[in-house]
Amino acid sequence: MALLTPIDPNAATGETKQMFDALERGIGRVPTMIRLMAHSPAVLETYLQFNHALERTSLSPRTRALITVAIAELSGCDYMLSIGMALAKRQGVATADLDAARAGGASDSKTAATLQFVTNIVRNGGHVPPEEVERLRHGGFSEAEIVDIIAAVALNIFRNYFNLTLATEVDSPVVRAGEHMPVT
Repeated sequence: MALLTPIDPNAATGETKQMFDALERGIGRVPTMIRLMAHSPAVLETYLQFNHALERTSLSPRTRALITVAIAELSGCDYMLSIGMALAKRQGVATADLDAARAGGASDSKTAATLQFVTNIVRNGGHVPPEEVERLRHGGFSEAEIVDIIAAVALNIFRNYFNLTLATEVDSPVVRAGEHMPVT
C-alpha cells in the first residue's frame, strides 16, 4: 500500500487535471506513480517533460526500456521493473533480452556496453572512472549518446527512488526484482 493517497483522476483540478487528461488521451490511463507525483504539480510537470525530452534523444525506445529494466532490477524496484518489462514486451523485446538486461547485459555489443555503463553508474553513485566514458567513445558512441544515457540513468533513479520510498502499488503485471533471474 502506498504511503500517500493517489490523486483520483476524476477529482483532479487545474493543471493536474490537464496533465491527467493528456495522459488519458495518450496512454489510456493515469498510472499510480503519476497519481502520487501529482501531489506536486510542478514535480509532475517536470517529470513528464523529462520523459518527453528523452523520447527525442538518440536512445531508441527499446534501449530506454532495457535501461529501465536494468536499473529497476539493480535498485530492487518492483514498480519500475514491472512497468519496464511491460513496455519492453509491447515493443517486441524478447524474454531472453529482458533477462539479460535484468542481469546488466545484452546480446548485441552496443546495448551490452550501454547497460554495463548504466549499471556501473548506479552501483557507484555516479562515480565512474574516466576510462568508462572513454570506453564508450572508443566503442563508437557519440558524445550526445553518452549524455543521453546519463540522462536516462538520472530519470530512472528518480523513478525508482520515488516508488521505493512511497511503496507505490504496482498497476501492471507484477515482476519482482531478484526473482527468476537468469543464471549468468
